[in-house]
Amino acid sequence: MPCDLMGLWRRKQGQSSSETAMTKQELAWSLVICGLLMLAWLNMVLAPVAVAAAGLGQVVLSMEDRAGDDYGAGNITYPLHNVFEPGLFDLRRVHVWYDDHHLYFDISFARISNPWNAPEGFFHQLIDIYVDAEPGGYTQPVAPGPGVQFSADAGWEYRLRVQPWGGSQWLDARSDPGKAYPVEVLVLPDEKTIRAGVPLTATDPPHKGWRYYVLVGGFDTFGPDHYRQVKETATQWSFGGGSSADGPHVIDILDTGSGKRNQKAQLSGKNSSPHGVPVILPMGPGVSLPFTWGHLLASLVVLCLLGSIFMYLSCQLPPSQAG
Repeated sequence: MPCDLMGLWRRKQGQSSSETAMTKQELAWSLVICGLLMLAWLNMVLAPVAVAAAGLGQVVLSMEDRAGDDYGAGNITYPLHNVFEPGLFDLRRVHVWYDDHHLYFDISFARISNPWNAPEGFFHQLIDIYVDAEPGGYTQPVAPGPGVQFSADAGWEYRLRVQPWGGSQWLDARSDPGKAYPVEVLVLPDEKTIRAGVPLTATDPPHKGWRYYVLVGGFDTFGPDHYRQVKETATQWSFGGGSSADGPHVIDILDTGSGKRNQKAQLSGKNSSPHGVPVILPMGPGVSLPFTWGHLLASLVVLCLLGSIFMYLSCQLPPSQAG
């Protein structure tokens, strides 16, 4: 095999250069294998972003969230009813882009289900995206349902509400009173991504300088601001692991996973307001490629193979050319 360098070295010790010279067939197979591994690596790293941007519009934000952090400040557990399947509230990626007519928010989860046939194609998720688009803005949410506040350095001007059974809307809060616009919401064919389309007539032109607060909760028609409550102990229809009746009722947020921007640090109140309410920090601008240990392993395999082929070819050169 091309990577068997020790075997190659042993053969060279007892054979002439003509006997060990690499055949055209060996070279062809080496290059084919190398090319296939390179293509596999590129597919694993770049395909998710390419698929997300399939609308061929202008991307303003594309960021991945850590897998398996649908636990709020660290202790939240799912409701006990069997419709609450693992991964329903595990935010995986937020991709924001626009074309000539709409600003699109593609919000991906580990799992989406629709046990009661909501017309939007999903039932469980309640998503609030607050957008800091200009200096100033608000640090309080539209209603106290999520049980959090926002950074004083990044007040919001727009809010996107995404929920099942109607009610999804884009709120422009730059005027008083604010102006609300209906938003079309659907589940994409991958069955893991919810797309909300905001008419560009309802917003200023989006740009890459915008920053975003992405809050994920459970939808409950009877909950505060439609947020499913987080109680101390989980019930059939309520989350468990809460620290107080006032919240936070947020199960996942878009975060970088380090320092004070870590989800646990933010939702546990380490960045709390004077009233003890957790303060959430904005994300963006930026584009991040998905990363897993599989990506790292594939990269190492490709690098090792390329190095092996280079050394293999070098060994085949006559002494006059090798130096």
